[in-house]
Amino acid sequence: MPDRIHHTWDANGDASWEATGEAALPQMSDKDFVGLAFSGGGSRAALFAAAGAEALHDEGLLSHVTHVSSVSGGSMASSYLVASPPEQCGQQAHSGAQSETQSDRVACLETYFARYKGAMRENYFLPMEMQQVLHPNRFLSPTRRVTSLQETFDNKYLDGRTFGDLADGRILLINAASYDDGRRFVFSNMAIPTVENPPAFLRRETLTARSFSLGGCNAPTPDDFPVALAVAASAAFPPALGPVAIEVPPACDTTSTQYWHLGDGGILENTGIETLQEVLVRKNARGEGLSRAVIFSFDAGKREATEANLANRNLRLWTSDPGRVVSITNMRGDAYQSIVWDAMQAELDFPVRILRVRYSDHVPAGWPDSCSAGVQRSHTIAERLQAVPTRFNISDCDADLIEASARLGVSRMLQQNPEIRDWLAR
Repeated sequence: MPDRIHHTWDANGDASWEATGEAALPQMSDKDFVGLAFSGGGSRAALFAAAGAEALHDEGLLSHVTHVSSVSGGSMASSYLVASPPEQCGQQAHSGAQSETQSDRVACLETYFARYKGAMRENYFLPMEMQQVLHPNRFLSPTRRVTSLQETFDNKYLDGRTFGDLADGRILLINAASYDDGRRFVFSNMAIPTVENPPAFLRRETLTARSFSLGGCNAPTPDDFPVALAVAASAAFPPALGPVAIEVPPACDTTSTQYWHLGDGGILENTGIETLQEVLVRKNARGEGLSRAVIFSFDAGKREATEANLANRNLRLWTSDPGRVVSITNMRGDAYQSIVWDAMQAELDFPVRILRVRYSDHVPAGWPDSCSAGVQRSHTIAERLQAVPTRFNISDCDADLIEASARLGVSRMLQQNPEIRDWLAR
């Protein structure tokens, strides 16, 4: 049915094909690679990522970021950051504008981050369901519900932007899962090029990402592809949402029409780190001459409390939290990924630092004013933080706790790694 195909890609008419295998964007002259990884976790993850980005900005580190990789809820934050970057503060609206003062720039940035975090606090569930009601043919269809989620993201903050509208200078990598072959699928404004004589890691297709590159033809996500659809695909948790379907007529080395079926990237790898690691491995194999790399990981994914689960006699353990499937699958996936990365890192020609900030590890010292007396009596702050649900909406109390956790996490991370600030400044 036509309205169950979310995008039809005319690859033969797409000018972004790169037969040479080079990235579609100009190669960066800087030899440093600075990545941001935003995990899945609904609005909890989106706000944790946005608050973390603000904390990095306050420390003078955000401007160094070259690549942003995200999963599910974190893709809400990454798409906002790359589609409307804070660096736009200070750019003149027209050539005749007077020079901006420092105070003007500070005010602009304060407004920017307030709007950024405000967008991540929005209720996305209710508008999505309203779209379902307004379009009765979507009501019982998880596939069509993705369209409602896409429209909600556009209405709230993306304003119909496509990958062709993204600002130059930062690579966006939005991760979904391919239901066709169990691989990561990456939407990106950069082509993911093939590598001649690839190392063992890249020869294992299951461990590498799929993208709009086909065979020897490399392409970024098409310019007309909606950013909101990529975010919706990344967050399309089954069976409530999706799959997203992309129709690909014959192109490059394909002889028949393909249908790609994509959904929640968190069921494969929920941190967003693995795609950044693959990019590093590919750059190393291509001899691109990186000198060093650092990845800032903001992880708002749930972690399974094994002992509590084993002691719980409640048979609703699963039905009360369907999102538990992500944390279960990632316990095994994280172990495999760690083993593979340890092996590959030893072969890289440059050092890589991965600095992780997990929301549940950084418990604020006091309750925010937005948390009612009842909440404070029934939970410790740590318990409340752990209980923030994985949804497309978040309460003011939980949002304030998440923001405070992100700021505290960045502060502690820099205290434990004081050399990072000087390293990037050089």
